[in-house]
Amino acid sequence: MRTITRLLSFVRFRLIAALIFGVLVEQSVFSQSANTTFTRERMLENLGSNVLASGWVEISARCQELTNSLQQLVDAPNQQTLDAARAAWIGAAQATARMRSFQSGPIADRDWTSTFNYWKVLPDRIQGVLKSSTNTVDQAFLDNLGCETKGLFALECLLFQPASTNQNVPPLLSVLTGQNRERTRSYLLAIGREVANQATVIAHDWNSLDASGAQAKFVKGGQQSVNLLVNQLAACIEDVSGNHLHFVLVLPNPISRQLYRVERSRSGSSLEGVVATLEGAQRLFQGAGGLGLRDAVKQVSPALEQRIADQFDTTLGCVRSLGAPLEQVVVKNRPALENAYEKTRALEVLIKVDVVSALGVTLTFSSNDGD
Repeated sequence: MRTITRLLSFVRFRLIAALIFGVLVEQSVFSQSANTTFTRERMLENLGSNVLASGWVEISARCQELTNSLQQLVDAPNQQTLDAARAAWIGAAQATARMRSFQSGPIADRDWTSTFNYWKVLPDRIQGVLKSSTNTVDQAFLDNLGCETKGLFALECLLFQPASTNQNVPPLLSVLTGQNRERTRSYLLAIGREVANQATVIAHDWNSLDASGAQAKFVKGGQQSVNLLVNQLAACIEDVSGNHLHFVLVLPNPISRQLYRVERSRSGSSLEGVVATLEGAQRLFQGAGGLGLRDAVKQVSPALEQRIADQFDTTLGCVRSLGAPLEQVVVKNRPALENAYEKTRALEVLIKVDVVSALGVTLTFSSNDGD
């Protein structure tokens, strides 16, 4: 176990160093990208390195920060360490949301998607785990739990549990200083470590230079990888449009009784999650200091490429301007949320119809509306 821990620490160090190096050279790379001759292979190389690999390096770094904050919280449970852990959770969730536009590769191969994206955790079952007679929660114990009681969003459930009117301190702080504190501490740390370890392994998979590594497979995929990129991008935009913006619009009143149905409402960051997801989708389309899907579209239709780029900017501008969690905006400024949905829906149609046609792609994911 110590050997594995040391290996993971070493890998994290290398990945964080790679991230810092990437930031230093990004400006130089970007200045060269305008003169880069387009080829499909070069586009896939750029996306694999600049977007997918670097994105998981960022996730790994943020998840490690979260784990460190959880350790500080259990060592000294107070409002300051709880606030720090909450901020670290938001950072990890934002980094993860930016990668929702591509959920293939190592995260799917290792069957770890639920660790980072399954948000419908069950508070009652989590409380059942906490009330179990076993004091220690280790990896073997976690392996026998379902996705509804572990992962990134189980941590959200614990960290952001609201206090009742007769409580003087947040529930988690009460538990961490109460009779069941050892069980709660080990549970928090075990979940945090699993999330961080899995993020580090996926980041290593994407940054491996082996011929059998994730990047090499992605590039060798050629048109199949292009098909995958477009399908994943379309599915991502559809998810934002239908399962976030439109979903909140059709929730029955009173909204206050439906909060458990809104992703990231526990942490009050439902809007931040949508913005991060759209930012990640835009990054996949534009590339990051190199070639992206927009360059492939531009080879076929420069006018379409500009329309999509403009629609990304318009959509993100409308969504960002909402300025408050979705569950609040739908009550206080419903027309603005409706407008954001319409703009996101327009972007969705552009991807699912025009980009698919321009690049000769067949949609293979199960679309909600049949477009």
